[in-house]
Amino acid sequence: MNTFKNYCLVSLSIGFSVIIAGCSSSGIDVVSQKADQSVVNPGAIGSINTGTIALAYSITDLGALPGNNQSIAQGLNNIGQAAGISSGIGSLFSNGNAVSLGTLGVSDVLFPQAINDLSQVAGYDWLSSGVAHAFLFSNGRITDIHSASLFPSGSTATGINNSGQVVGYGWINGAIDHAFLYNGGRTVDLGTLGGNEAMALGINDVGQIVGHSATASGVEHAFLYSNGKMADLGMPSGAISSSALAINHSGQIVGEIGISSSSHAALYNGGVWTDLGTVAGATLGALATGINDAGQIVGQATFPKVLIRKASPGVRALYKPITRVGFVVQNGAPTDLDSLIPANSGFAITGAVGINKSGAILCNAKTSTSASRAVLLTPR
Repeated sequence: MNTFKNYCLVSLSIGFSVIIAGCSSSGIDVVSQKADQSVVNPGAIGSINTGTIALAYSITDLGALPGNNQSIAQGLNNIGQAAGISSGIGSLFSNGNAVSLGTLGVSDVLFPQAINDLSQVAGYDWLSSGVAHAFLFSNGRITDIHSASLFPSGSTATGINNSGQVVGYGWINGAIDHAFLYNGGRTVDLGTLGGNEAMALGINDVGQIVGHSATASGVEHAFLYSNGKMADLGMPSGAISSSALAINHSGQIVGEIGISSSSHAALYNGGVWTDLGTVAGATLGALATGINDAGQIVGQATFPKVLIRKASPGVRALYKPITRVGFVVQNGAPTDLDSLIPANSGFAITGAVGINKSGAILCNAKTSTSASRAVLLTPR
């Protein structure tokens, strides 16, 4: 699905000019038609448990390393630590400080993507040679976990669970990429749903893996990989594509579904897709990026540019640019997080990355001077 793939690659390389952008279908289980035909309209999800949501949040700036004084959040764990980028450097955010994780090589750039409760971090290292290598940071040391034999053109890690299992995707060549699982020093190619690409984007502590893959007909479908098999989760009626971004301990999955030229945040639970819609007015689309074990869901929505002044002779039209907001699902619908933080916070939330068991939400935000900062929202 193009909507998510573009978001994924932009989020991996924000501020940098990076990221490059499986194969037999044998052994793949396809879910029942229930998954292809069942959808609940936005706001009508009374039977779906999305957890108890806070009515308001305090906001904490996670800090930044010296330099451009900007930071980007990518992953959150259950003890409030985050991983991401600070002043162009791969960093761990902990106790109000940003700490550099280092790199594999002197001239490399590190891009952390996920962190577990043991403070292990996974992501990719952009080598000075121009190739991405998946890495695992553990006990103060970075390990290159890239498999050159499986993925000659590079790899990136996107998720890690509390057993240290790492998922991601690697490039066989410029046109084919496959999902992978790294476990105990061994990388396994998870294949695809019959098409040329698959990306593993999340893993829970049970070892269930989610992501999206092209089918043999070239359509992007969400998948669940469990017990050695990749299952096609299909898509709800009226959708043109689907993608899974995160999974909780209970096996509830969130992501997005393609709707015409836009997208909606979505939940997959018990074989049924639920269309969560988007924030009111965010017509350029929404995606759910995280779900905790209580079923609380967060994500990002995008508003179109708005005409402020019409063009006239000698005067150009003036537009308010495209804007992004973070959201949390309340009463079955995405709610703009900016409405739940103090009005004088000095921040505008531009996206929610994840939510932990305490209900804390990791977000990216802009300051009044348009500087990017990683922030943590804590229920009040």
